[in-house]
Amino acid sequence: MTNDIELERLRGSLVSPPSTSAWSQQLHRRIRRAHNYHTEQNLHINRLIQVAEDPTAARLLDDEPDTSSLHVKAAINTSIYGTILVAALQIYAAATTRSLSLFVTMAESCCEAVSNIGLDYLHRKARKLNHSTQWPAGAGRLCNAGNICFAFALMAVSLVLVVESIRSLAGSDRELGKFDVAAVIAAACGFGIKLFLAVYCFIFRKHSSQLQMLWEDNRNDCFEYGFAIFTSAAGAKLKWWVDPAGALLIGLVIIVTWIGTVRSEFLELCGLGASPNLVQEVVFLTLRHSDLILQVDSVHAYHWGEELFVEVDIVMAPELSLREVHDVAQELQDKLESVEGFARAFVHVDYETSHMPEHRKTR
Repeated sequence: MTNDIELERLRGSLVSPPSTSAWSQQLHRRIRRAHNYHTEQNLHINRLIQVAEDPTAARLLDDEPDTSSLHVKAAINTSIYGTILVAALQIYAAATTRSLSLFVTMAESCCEAVSNIGLDYLHRKARKLNHSTQWPAGAGRLCNAGNICFAFALMAVSLVLVVESIRSLAGSDRELGKFDVAAVIAAACGFGIKLFLAVYCFIFRKHSSQLQMLWEDNRNDCFEYGFAIFTSAAGAKLKWWVDPAGALLIGLVIIVTWIGTVRSEFLELCGLGASPNLVQEVVFLTLRHSDLILQVDSVHAYHWGEELFVEVDIVMAPELSLREVHDVAQELQDKLESVEGFARAFVHVDYETSHMPEHRKTR
């Protein structure tokens, strides 16, 4: 199948982007647009080729395939346990110095450690409940619900600390904060652990979408923790208002960031549709599944929590037997459900496309 005409045409459609310097791309908008267009098209074509050659090995949700290598598992486990250690260090630093900036990062690290443990439990629980008769559609949405709960808990704590920072700025106490070398060292160790986790996840981020998310999270934490250490020390040595002002800024950044996370989780729970590129890949995979498939009538892919449900309507010849139609549809369903990220696939077979759309209520 890899040497058929369709794949050869796809490979022949790959275009090398114009060889221009990064400086020229920044200055000339047309050159930059052309370069970005060809790059995106080549990525999409390569995904289609990858799906055609081995649909079970390719994750359609990402540009790179997920693997379960030793480094990926080690990075995930190291991030979970490293976050717990960071939380302990942040608790000591905040309790010793009573710095509002460190209290904000302490709250985030504690919520993050609890959420990592809770989400790991929910992932394992969801796998067990997927085979339960009480959860016929699967329990994958438990993870989204857990993310939302932890996000609201962290935003509530951050809001309290934001209010406390405003009260401190508006109050009459103008004394410098407490500076403790051991506390600063503990906070710096927490920053170093986050920096190590960010670098480690950055190295292997192309092999796992989960590591990509962990890298982004650890990278953002490095900025927040570093800024908190600076404002805490500056509030104790330079100006009293630097510490509460830094806590106010960090708290607002955390709230805004997690509002975006809650929004994305809500959209997935509500059935957000998949990207057009993914739908095109499903169409391409369906058309190549069997020569008996004459046409793809429609494809719907939408989130059911973190994973996707796929509905495919195909057209086959009316003179085919029920056994032939069933076998083709069943094999296509099994192939789609073997793709990582697809929870379930539904295949509907028809003999023409002039009918009304399926799954529509008539009033």
